[in-house]
Amino acid sequence: MKLHAALASILLLTASYAQAGPNLVLNGDFETADYSMWTLSSPGGGGQAFGVDVTGSPLADDTNNVFGDLNTAQLGFLRQTITTIAGATYQLKFDLQRWTTDPQFPPDNRAQVNFGATTVFNESNITGDWSSHTLIVTALSSSTLLEFGNFNNDPIYWNQLDNISLEFLRGPNDPGVPEPATLALLAGGLAALRFSRRRTHRS
Repeated sequence: MKLHAALASILLLTASYAQAGPNLVLNGDFETADYSMWTLSSPGGGGQAFGVDVTGSPLADDTNNVFGDLNTAQLGFLRQTITTIAGATYQLKFDLQRWTTDPQFPPDNRAQVNFGATTVFNESNITGDWSSHTLIVTALSSSTLLEFGNFNNDPIYWNQLDNISLEFLRGPNDPGVPEPATLALLAGGLAALRFSRRRTHRS
């Protein structure tokens, strides 16, 4: 294989893994008026709602729709079943807010994300404004239940979600993602070899 062709292959391989597929989650930003694609479960009381962010936090936007979970006794769930490929890898992203109007109260909350039968995110007693999270997950079947669970035992806390996305990364038989250091080392080695060959031809 010619050196320039090898380098082009490396660049193509890197680009192919840098691009994820389209968002498979329906209404993941909660801007659509029809919320029928989501299933709600609120066993802990306190309620769940779609609406604008009214927390008044520094990152709040009172024109942006979010999902708020105010369950106060146990996890309430936001659910959506998604068509997936068994063994395929996906990129799951979401924004999470656990905001309090009175920071003197210690946080008493929990945020959990389940992808099928696997819990991929689980945090308790965290206080913070909007933060973005990215997870790499693997589907175990052709249909995967995506669940976001939240609860908060103190009514002055808000647990809110926004911008949920699930994007296809690679199939079960695709090669694994090369480590960036490996790609850089290989590219550097080929470039050095090419430079050496040029010097040899000139001498």
